[in-house]
Amino acid sequence: MEEKQRILVVDDTPANIQILTNLLMDEYDISIATNGVDALALANSSKSRPDLILLDIMMPDMDGYEVCKRLKKEETTKKIPVLFVTTKGETEDETKGLELGALDYITKPISPPVVKERVRNHMKLYLHQEQLEKLVDQRTKQLRKGYIDTIHRLTLASEYKDEDTGGHIKRISYYTKELSQQLGMDNKFCDAIFYASPMHDIGKVAIPDSILLKQGPLNDEEWKTMRTHTEIGAKILEGSESPFLQMAVDIARCHHERWDGKGYPQGLKGEEIPLTARIMNITDQYDALRSKRPYKPAFDHEKAVSIITEGDDRTTPDHFDPEVLGAFKKRTDIFHDIFEEHKDE
Repeated sequence: MEEKQRILVVDDTPANIQILTNLLMDEYDISIATNGVDALALANSSKSRPDLILLDIMMPDMDGYEVCKRLKKEETTKKIPVLFVTTKGETEDETKGLELGALDYITKPISPPVVKERVRNHMKLYLHQEQLEKLVDQRTKQLRKGYIDTIHRLTLASEYKDEDTGGHIKRISYYTKELSQQLGMDNKFCDAIFYASPMHDIGKVAIPDSILLKQGPLNDEEWKTMRTHTEIGAKILEGSESPFLQMAVDIARCHHERWDGKGYPQGLKGEEIPLTARIMNITDQYDALRSKRPYKPAFDHEKAVSIITEGDDRTTPDHFDPEVLGAFKKRTDIFHDIFEEHKDE
């Protein structure tokens, strides 16, 4: 047997409750509240949450306007259709109710056929809206899965050409997310940078192996070619509807820019550099210092942190956004843990 849809009737007058209950009980499951506090409790209960609320305005302690206002503020109840059923029939009363988020305004004494039809129509709209939201959510999840799959394949392609390993790719994701959280960025941003940051060096697929894998320092011409990986990477990633790939464009192009303006490819300075790239810059630097390279040994955690925060002959603190550097200083222990957990075998 199909479960009935649930209606919450809120009214402090027993006679009014009885009229609406008798009118609707054959078609719907009716629950009752005689005051605003009880109405909110029933609406917020997962066991008794209604599909529609018939709400009186004139009630003691908390009137219907206030009940509606609170319902629309709560994430769990804001989508429940509210229909005011009241003796307050002035235009300004109705306007106020609709402005608070109610979908309809029915004046007493009620017309039973009108009430039944309005309730039926709003129930249908509510169900259709729920079905549409489920379809949109399902489609969004499918798109997200597709985007993430694309990202994994792109990063796998870059690994075949680059000296960096799968461990490096994983670590970069966790580093950038950790810094973003420390900077107070919202969940959407932190989630996006987790997936976007591993594509920072995708442009290296176009760099000749003789340069990319050279055992020793690059000459001026080779270094010039190596630097092109930033623009190449951005061009590979441009034009996608994926929010992850859109973010990755800035990261790929600008992650070698420096706060002091002495980076490449554009020599951007300060906040001209996208925040995502400023975050990427310091995380990439940390992981490069911790990793073995043809031109250097792998440094331990303390040495890497010291170089970033105090400087050496190649790196100085003014290469980094001071705010991002400050966030890094507060999370160095976490960076150490991430490196150890995802260390290359």
